[in-house]
Amino acid sequence: MSGYVHDVLRDFDALIGLMLDMIQAQAGLSIEPGEEWTNDAQILATKLFKQLCSTRAMLSETEILTHDGQRFPFIDHSSATILARACIESYIVLHWIFQNEDKQLRHFRHSVWRLAGLMDRLSIHPSTDEGRAKVAETEVQVAELLPLIERSPYLQRYTPKQANRLLKGDWRVDWSWTDEAVRAGFNKKYFENVYGHLCGYAHSSYISSMQIAQAQQLEQQYMLAEGSLQAAVHVIARFIHFYADLFPTARETLKSAPEGVQAISRYWNFGSKEMDHLFDK
Repeated sequence: MSGYVHDVLRDFDALIGLMLDMIQAQAGLSIEPGEEWTNDAQILATKLFKQLCSTRAMLSETEILTHDGQRFPFIDHSSATILARACIESYIVLHWIFQNEDKQLRHFRHSVWRLAGLMDRLSIHPSTDEGRAKVAETEVQVAELLPLIERSPYLQRYTPKQANRLLKGDWRVDWSWTDEAVRAGFNKKYFENVYGHLCGYAHSSYISSMQIAQAQQLEQQYMLAEGSLQAAVHVIARFIHFYADLFPTARETLKSAPEGVQAISRYWNFGSKEMDHLFDK
C-alpha cells in the first residue's frame, strides 16, 4: 500500500467488513458438548460489531424539522463518544474472558461473568407473570452455577473477602479497566487519556458540556465525532488480530483478505511500545 493515505472513515469501512467476515466464519460451526459457553465469544463479538457500526452511524447528520418549519441539523458527537467507550469496554471484557492459554481459567472467568449477569437479573423487581417466570428460571441457573464456581481451584486465588464478593455477583474483583486494557495491548497513558475523556461524556462531565456548547458548526461536531471513531478503529484492529488468534476459521479469513485490508489492520493495531514515545517527557 505504498503511497496510501490513511483516512479514519475509509479505514473503518474497510476493517468493519473484515471483522464481519471473521465473525460470520464462526457461524454454524458445531460445538462440542460441554463447550457451549465458548459460543459467548461469538455473541460478544457480534455485540461489539453492532456498537462499532452505531458509532460510525453517529457521524451522519441528523436534521429535526420543527412544527413551524425550522430546520435543526446536527451531528451527535456526544453519543458517538459514549458508544466508543462501550466499544472499548466490550473488547476488554471479551479479551479478559477468552484470551488465555489456560482453558479452565477461561471457563472460570466466563462463569463468574455469567453469574454476575444472572445476579443482576435477580435484583430486578418483576411486575408481570412473564417477568416472575424469568426470575424463577434465573434462580435455578444461579443455583446450578454457584457450586461449580465454589469448587473451582481458581477461586482459591482470591482472598476470602474477594471470593465472597465474587460469589455475590461482583465479577470485577481485583480488576480495573486500565489494568485489563494494558493486558489487552493498549498503551496505558493512551488508554487513560482516551478512556477518561470518553467516560466524561458518559457521566456528563463539565468538559463534555463545554464541548457541546462550543461545537456549534457541523464541521466542528463532525471533527469531535471522528475523534471517537478513531478510537473505534483501533479497537477493530485489536479485535481482528485477537480473534484470529482465538479461532482458526477467523485466522484463515484474515489471511484470505485483500492485502490492502490486512495492511490497514496492521497499521491500526499499534501496540503499547509503539506509542511510548508520544508520552515521553
